[in-house]
Amino acid sequence: MELLFSFVAASLALTFAPGPDILLVISESVSKGSRSGLLLSAGLVCGLPFHTLILVLGWGQFITVYPNLISIIKVIGALYFVYIAFQIFRNLNQELKFQKIGKKKGLNIFMKGLLMNLLNPKVTLFFWFFFPAFLFDNTLTDAEQYLILGTLFILQAALVFTFVSLTASKLSEFFLKNSKIRYWLNFLQGILLVGIAIYLLL
Repeated sequence: MELLFSFVAASLALTFAPGPDILLVISESVSKGSRSGLLLSAGLVCGLPFHTLILVLGWGQFITVYPNLISIIKVIGALYFVYIAFQIFRNLNQELKFQKIGKKKGLNIFMKGLLMNLLNPKVTLFFWFFFPAFLFDNTLTDAEQYLILGTLFILQAALVFTFVSLTASKLSEFFLKNSKIRYWLNFLQGILLVGIAIYLLL
């Protein structure tokens, strides 16, 4: 049980640590409001079961045996984020006014978060290196323990992203009233996406 508490504490610290995911959630929440930030967060969290499944099925070893597969996923992910950044830069002047998030736009925001998570092989490798240190029971199989640890990680990530999104969105009303600030927030979000693309490649 002590190992589980340690796992949750370490997971919370890592999720709160400044990284591409949390920074994008903050940027999305500040520039577009809580609903947009929560949709992005939901997409990010919904990608985590995939990485847990890879660990449970032992595919993490397969990925390390075939590093070319990682390279391909990295390139696809990087190209996707550069494309999203390009769309933001192209529409900077059109996004100066607050727009309600319709179903289609909401789905696009959700998919952005989901693909950001799925196309990041570093998440799978992180799970593969991080989780084994917290195996906590001699009677359960490794796969069963990974499933439990994955569930705990997903739950804490959902709570952290929700908290960060709601907290950051409190600033959105102020920024949405100032078109110049909103312009630069969108511009910085585009830069952040390009940075994430470079991060994936490195």
